[in-house]
Amino acid sequence: MATLLAFTVFLPLIGALALVLAPGLDKGAARKIALGTTLATFALCLAFLAGFEPDVTTPQFAAGPDGGPYGWSWLVRPDVRFALGLDGISIWLFVLTGLLMITGVLASWESISERAPLYYAFLLALEAGLLGLFAALDVVLFYIFFEFTLIPLFFIIGLWGGPERKRASIYFFLYTLAGSLLTLLGVIALVVVHMQHTPEHVLTFSIPELTQGLSTLPWDEWYRTDSWTSPQVLIFLLLLAGFAIKVPLFPFHTWLPLAHVEAPTAGSIILAGVLLKLGTYGLIRFNMAMTPLGAQALYPLLAGLCVVGIIYGALAALAQSDMKRLVAYSSVSHMGFIVLGMMAMSDTGLNGSIIQMVNHGLSTGALFACVGVLYDRYHTREMSQLGGMWDKFPLLTFFFIFSAMGSAALPGLNGFVGEFPILTATFAVSPVAASIASLGMILGAFYLLLMIKRVLFGPLVEPGHDGHDHGHGGHAEVAPIGWHEIAALTPLAALILYMGIVPEPFFARIRPAAAEVTQVVAREREAAARVVAGGPAAPSDASVSMLTPATR
Repeated sequence: MATLLAFTVFLPLIGALALVLAPGLDKGAARKIALGTTLATFALCLAFLAGFEPDVTTPQFAAGPDGGPYGWSWLVRPDVRFALGLDGISIWLFVLTGLLMITGVLASWESISERAPLYYAFLLALEAGLLGLFAALDVVLFYIFFEFTLIPLFFIIGLWGGPERKRASIYFFLYTLAGSLLTLLGVIALVVVHMQHTPEHVLTFSIPELTQGLSTLPWDEWYRTDSWTSPQVLIFLLLLAGFAIKVPLFPFHTWLPLAHVEAPTAGSIILAGVLLKLGTYGLIRFNMAMTPLGAQALYPLLAGLCVVGIIYGALAALAQSDMKRLVAYSSVSHMGFIVLGMMAMSDTGLNGSIIQMVNHGLSTGALFACVGVLYDRYHTREMSQLGGMWDKFPLLTFFFIFSAMGSAALPGLNGFVGEFPILTATFAVSPVAASIASLGMILGAFYLLLMIKRVLFGPLVEPGHDGHDHGHGGHAEVAPIGWHEIAALTPLAALILYMGIVPEPFFARIRPAAAEVTQVVAREREAAARVVAGGPAAPSDASVSMLTPATR
């Protein structure tokens, strides 16, 4: 299974190379190859989901051919390994990536005509990077995949985006690269601290080994958080620099709206649905699991930024006239909820945050796909130029409303089962933060309903029939919603409903891995209390089941 996992990660890259190297491919052949590759990759993702055992807390599918628990030796000195595996934190993001890539290919079916083979090659390369990142069990491998994802999306936005695509792609690249370099310093610091202060003085880049070793570190200074220069707090901030930009956490969000607006529809779907989750995934995997006392010390600041981001993103969305920009700002608000939940450092909050990553990917990906359907036909996203779309596209209207209600956390749909635990956990830590954040849910429903009212209902308004032609002529005979658009939206709508009604299968796979992180938090809090009382850290429990080799 470890070999099959590696093959799954690199299968999209093989498809990308086929698209680039095959001579004379036209648009039709390129999109069929891309669709076939994404379908095959998703089938393999589902196979791993079917074989995933919820009660096993160790990384699964991780044993290498040499009998070791963490894959194949890559570099001997230092010992960097090509190690892949999946646990309850990563499995759903792994599957979500496979699903949304199919949506991205189908959303591009008719809209991408120029250099189609190259476009789909970049899309598949991006999928390989995302799958590799969520499966990586080595920090060097994680960082390589983390940086690799910048390249395909940079070209997707820069070559196939809107009028300001060059500026958007450069902003996206520079912002993310600058932050990730600071994150690299934080990762190196974690490795060095682990090597210097563990009894064995082992240099390791294994994420499970670092998580276990740092949580039981016999170094009293590690558990002091009385200043910003304390080891955990300082490293936490270095790690946060890159992940906060990727989320993006307020006020590091300024690159996002422009990137969303200028990206092609598939780029927006993948950017919102998966790429933003690299930041929250990194926060859980590194910040929360390796430097939890830094999160505890900085909680007032972080909770404040999350709450401000939730309200700011909602108000900014409310002020937009462009549908795509509205959905982009809604992501700023919703990602604030995800970070707020994990910073509560409880089982309830962490479970809610992880499930909400998946929920946001489904709902926001579907919203961007719906906006793309209208843009492909009318070449505008301005709500003032569109109205009464119910008459033209009744099926699209259903998908649009359904996705918006899921995003607005309507009970019975997916958003509610994520945001409710997040607010519950936050209220236990800070009733003020939870109360203010809950206003973001109200504002979210308001701006989404306002968009639905303006675009879908009322008298029919089309560019060219109301004085807003913009050179595109009349649209009396616009194409109905196509099979590929229905195929792109149907699975997302089905999951939005299923996750809202039957969330337990999703939580069952998340809960044990999330509990491992909260146990690390509890262990370090106990050690910090002993240090403050004048005794040694001397953690009593020196085992983390995450370290045990996976046997399946």
